[in-house]
Amino acid sequence: MNATMRNRTGLALPMVLGAITLIGTLIAGVMYLATQDYRVGANTLNETRAEAAAEMGLNRLTTDWDQTKNSTMVTGDTLRKNYTDPNGATVSVFVTRLPGPFFWAVSEAQTRGNSLQYGSRRRYGGLFRLNTPAMTILGAVTAAGNVKVSGNVTINGNDAYPLGWGCSGSLTNVAGAVITPTATVSVSGSVVVTGNPPSSTSAAAADTNTYFNYGSTTYASLAAMANITLAGGTYNGMGPVVNASGCQKTPPMNWGDPVRHVPAAACETYMPIIHFTGDTKLTGGVGQGIMLVDGDLTEAGNFTFTGIIIARGTVRATGGGNAVTGMIMAAAVDMGDAVTLSGTTSLQYSSCAVQQVLSTTSPLVAAKGRGWVNLY
Repeated sequence: MNATMRNRTGLALPMVLGAITLIGTLIAGVMYLATQDYRVGANTLNETRAEAAAEMGLNRLTTDWDQTKNSTMVTGDTLRKNYTDPNGATVSVFVTRLPGPFFWAVSEAQTRGNSLQYGSRRRYGGLFRLNTPAMTILGAVTAAGNVKVSGNVTINGNDAYPLGWGCSGSLTNVAGAVITPTATVSVSGSVVVTGNPPSSTSAAAADTNTYFNYGSTTYASLAAMANITLAGGTYNGMGPVVNASGCQKTPPMNWGDPVRHVPAAACETYMPIIHFTGDTKLTGGVGQGIMLVDGDLTEAGNFTFTGIIIARGTVRATGGGNAVTGMIMAAAVDMGDAVTLSGTTSLQYSSCAVQQVLSTTSPLVAAKGRGWVNLY
């Protein structure tokens, strides 16, 4: 018998090949979508990190601001500060001095990418200002009690520039001594009290706000910002500390350099806030800045200071060679005589010294209202 040959075309192989193609296409599509989702998520994370880092740059500016820049930077000057956040983003902050107490800062942050994601960059701008205490200035010395002056003492409320300080602007004379309406000024010996007028009374001298509240700043907040905090006691030998690397601000007896040298010395721009937590006696030293004394202050000879002295108790001067340029305020919280000056002592009011130490010691704060902008 002859076998009949038949053409039998199978369907299994095409179906398998079609299934493989379909499954491969689905897998490729899933992989593509997963990769895209990963890239979108990673890039979004990078953008978020860059935004947080740029914001961090503006915030860090207020916490580690070098206050010497308050007086050394003039309008148009620019400086750069670099940071790295915990996630590895690099941040550059560019600060430009504007007229008045204002600074403009641009914080630029950049994150790194890889083969599957892009890096990201963000720039934020912020307006900052110096939070300068608004102190009530009544006279060269303001006292919430009696003032007794004897010996070879000079109190001058006629405004003057400290020698070599490069001050500008008009001079504004104040009273030599200002006391409460119920207090008295006693003068004996070779004493010269001058000013506009030489002495006067004011209800503000009896107001504790004059001594402890300065606009948005207080005595307590100034004490909290102190560069130097010392217990009450006797101190001498204060003066600038300089080495090859510049002014050394760590030693507690370095209170800056009130003398202006040619060329300029390293500690001339250092004007610290000095806070004493008890009764204090000072002798044989120099300094500049703001001095806060929680108790009584005694200048016991050869002590020179330029700036502002505020004592919660009384202020006394004995011996020779005491000189203060700026102003003194004695709150006399324990009542009695607020200021007793004797020996050879001079007190010269200077609006320039007062404003420079206030400006130099002022913290940098963000301006309120439209002070922040997203640049891109």
